[in-house]
Amino acid sequence: MISLVAKIINVFATSLQTILLIASFTGKLIVSAGTWISSLIINSIRNIITFFEIVYEDNVAIFTEEIPASVYGVVDAFVNQIIRIQDGVVNIVNEIYLEFNELLSTANWLTRAVGIMISEVLILLKNSVIFIGDTVWLIVTFVPIYLPQLLRAVFKYIGLIIGSFIVDAYMTLLKFTNWLTEVPLQSFMGITSAIIIVRLCIHFREAIINHMTMLYWSLIRNVLYLYYLLFNYFTNSEVGLIAQMAGGQDLGSSDINYYDSSNVDDPGDGADSLCVICQERQKCVLTLPCRHVCLCTDCCRRLYGYQRTCPICRTFIYHTVTVYL
Repeated sequence: MISLVAKIINVFATSLQTILLIASFTGKLIVSAGTWISSLIINSIRNIITFFEIVYEDNVAIFTEEIPASVYGVVDAFVNQIIRIQDGVVNIVNEIYLEFNELLSTANWLTRAVGIMISEVLILLKNSVIFIGDTVWLIVTFVPIYLPQLLRAVFKYIGLIIGSFIVDAYMTLLKFTNWLTEVPLQSFMGITSAIIIVRLCIHFREAIINHMTMLYWSLIRNVLYLYYLLFNYFTNSEVGLIAQMAGGQDLGSSDINYYDSSNVDDPGDGADSLCVICQERQKCVLTLPCRHVCLCTDCCRRLYGYQRTCPICRTFIYHTVTVYL
């Protein structure tokens, strides 16, 4: 349909162009003829005026002397005008022939285009009528004729798919059961026993490795505990204070600043006075440098479970002392 509309528009444009060409040619012809006739009349009048001026103003001798030249000029002008008229007529005839030929070709093309357009319109109308008839007939006969056939074919195809799936599943199960029955029971039990034994050996090996690792770490921790115990006892600068406390001497006369933030618990700060292990406040013992754990024997022993680091800030404890209360 779109191509048909495009062809109609093209035919209309071609017809309009042809009409414009004919009008232009006619205008050119009229202008050329008018120009030629007007120039001929003007030249004739000019020559006549010149002739009478010569006759009445000059003498006869001068007039007779200029007669041959005037005759020659008139003849020359007449011949030139004839030649120009001949050339103009030839050009006009040629242009008329070309325009007429072009007009005939355009008319021929226009006629063919109109014929093709009419034939295509008729073919389109025929196809439209056939399509409408087929559509109506299909709608009328679909439910009683084609719908049962379509449903029958669909159900048949689904049944074939289900049947092939059941057959394939049965054949696969049969192959698996045949494979199981072909394997001897002794071989199956032997393979199962071997898998269980290998699994138990691997588990037992991992358990032994873990136990040995724990033993090694315990031995290393005990050695480090003995080392740090001896090292702290002989190198700690507070051995004299510990000896005084062990002998029952009064510590009030000593020059110890009990309220030093790095040595004692601050009674005003509840967070620094609370040991994270024994959860007791206001202990009359020295605190660790990080002020999170006290220096009682039980709490110090608990530090070895944290690799001798504070449970909160993970500060490593280099020196410990034994305190007797």
